[in-house]
Amino acid sequence: MPELPEVETIRRDLNKELKGRKIIRLKFYDWAKMLQPSPEMIAKAIEGKKIQDFGRRAKLLLMHLSADKAGLDDHGTTIAIHLKMTGQLFIRKQTDAPDRFTRVILELDNEEELRFNDLRKFGFMKLIENKSQLKRILSKFGPEPLTPEFTLEKFKEIVGKSSRAIKTVIMDQQKIAGVGNIYADEALWIAKIHPEHSANKLSQEQLRDLFDSIAFVIKQGIRDRGTSVDQYYDTKGKKGKHAQNLKVFRQDGKPCSRCRSMIKKIRVGGRGTHLCSKCQIKKP
Repeated sequence: MPELPEVETIRRDLNKELKGRKIIRLKFYDWAKMLQPSPEMIAKAIEGKKIQDFGRRAKLLLMHLSADKAGLDDHGTTIAIHLKMTGQLFIRKQTDAPDRFTRVILELDNEEELRFNDLRKFGFMKLIENKSQLKRILSKFGPEPLTPEFTLEKFKEIVGKSSRAIKTVIMDQQKIAGVGNIYADEALWIAKIHPEHSANKLSQEQLRDLFDSIAFVIKQGIRDRGTSVDQYYDTKGKKGKHAQNLKVFRQDGKPCSRCRSMIKKIRVGGRGTHLCSKCQIKKP
């Protein structure tokens, strides 16, 4: 699943390439459930409108639209786009060969199109009709790394209230937004914390180390334009470069780069989890 660095990479690319473009037509194929509340309502809301810009909150992309006529405002109409597990957004020429698993196409005024591909069909485009609705949706997310709201004090408050496994806590989007399986494993390895360690039993030193590690891996992921280990590609169909910098995620059976013990895979909260059993000792 694309996480904060991958979605941020896509957001930046979309702003660079599509800001100010007019949406001429919406087309969809075989999976109307991706368009909420309905394909007809999405089409009515976006056709003929210009893309004002793209925002992001956690793993959610926000396509803000403006009215086609200069000087008019479209009352905050926004399309929320979630890629879920296998979603992709590709910018293509309208004459380019088809991509696999394309479900939705936005035809643009420059002979290009934005293709929403999704192998497993979990992704969606949702119409947000006003600022109040948008505010309600975004209020469900916790603070996210690299923002002023994500302070060490706030992090300690969030973690200290839960007895769940620390990995489960930092992946809870209502607690901390944007961190998923890849970057949780990487941050915990850097901080030398076992993923199953009870969150509220971490020491002050461990809390600081983990706080710093989360920020570090997110910055690194953005710098490398994301991690391509499954279905993630950028808007031009290119892989992110961060996979070559992974220390523990999907490295099971390989030696730990820090102590040379073998990386192993377990399950935490139903998610495949990678760790070094020597560096990340499980404590009571």
